[in-house]
Amino acid sequence: MKNAISVWSPQDHGAKEFFIVLAPENSGDFSQQTSALLTAYQDCLRDDHLGPAVTMTFFLSDAANQEPILRSHPAFMALDMPITLIQQPPAKSKIGLQAYHVSRPDGLGQRKALRPQGCKASASAVVLETPAYEFIYFKNLVAVGQSDAASQTDALMGTSGQGLLSSGVVWPEVVRTWLYIHDIDTNYRPVSQARNALFERHGINAGTGFPASTGIEGRSADHRDVLLLDALAIKGLKPGQSRGMSVPTHMNPTVDYGVTFERGRAVSFGDRRHLYISGTASIDNHGTILFEGDVTRQTERAIENVRALLATCQAELSNMRYLLVYLRDSLDAEAVEAVLSRSGLKDVPRILVHAPVCRPGWLVEMEGVAIDGKGDEAFAAF
Repeated sequence: MKNAISVWSPQDHGAKEFFIVLAPENSGDFSQQTSALLTAYQDCLRDDHLGPAVTMTFFLSDAANQEPILRSHPAFMALDMPITLIQQPPAKSKIGLQAYHVSRPDGLGQRKALRPQGCKASASAVVLETPAYEFIYFKNLVAVGQSDAASQTDALMGTSGQGLLSSGVVWPEVVRTWLYIHDIDTNYRPVSQARNALFERHGINAGTGFPASTGIEGRSADHRDVLLLDALAIKGLKPGQSRGMSVPTHMNPTVDYGVTFERGRAVSFGDRRHLYISGTASIDNHGTILFEGDVTRQTERAIENVRALLATCQAELSNMRYLLVYLRDSLDAEAVEAVLSRSGLKDVPRILVHAPVCRPGWLVEMEGVAIDGKGDEAFAAF
């Protein structure tokens, strides 16, 4: 079992954050790998004294056939958190997971379930309430009764009271989104155009700033679902507490080529910062794909772009808490891992999955979150 746990803990007695990445060795059938994976996860809970679970994502190699098996597993049925099941085959196994846990001193804060409206029954969300904030994590949102890419996007992201905008969430509170798009080579454009239109309708523009985001190939067990959405919204943020990240020496604004997300978003709390890094590929500051056809050099450039983005906030690659690496060709995993293992990300927990990027020329993309202790005392602690 390949696994890693990343822990971030403040110097005082504030909340600890845990990121778990697990993937079984490539042996046995799906049921055997699932049992091994869930056993390893339970071992992590016992051995590392993790706090309560917040969210989890399972990466599957064949969602249509595997999701029913996974959902019927007793250990899965016992999980108590919002969960995303996405077809993004891990590079060396049939299943993998990434989980997030938080341990708060003296149990500070409340956790309550939220049922997103206008979504299929597999959608879920959780609200973590603290004295200062509400952290709302949306998982596995898929639209009901919508057919094409644009209508599914609008139902999940643009219709008040439904999907991401359930329970009074408004777009300025959304700091991070993940758009899993079935057949991305065909459907990324209509999804992106629908997002542009709904942002305009809701008054979200380059002046207000966009969420950090990843738009990547991924699908649910139902082939009719064009879009599956995950997101994070935070209520209670003060002006200046959340800001977009940019590095014009390395990457141009996304609006230059007609899409609407920030390269990253920095959220400051009194005791730490969260730096949400959007899906980042081998691109220059003119929006041009660099090193077409060369996955090694594309990986090196993607890492350099992440490094430069973090440097604008005086953060480093070593501050990354986990890394998701998306491959257009799963056979490139060994070459990409070789680059990562000799980079500043070598010790960061990660999982490599087969998931084409929004432009065919991009062979690799990566994302994650960095946390450091450079908080701002003007704001309440996390």
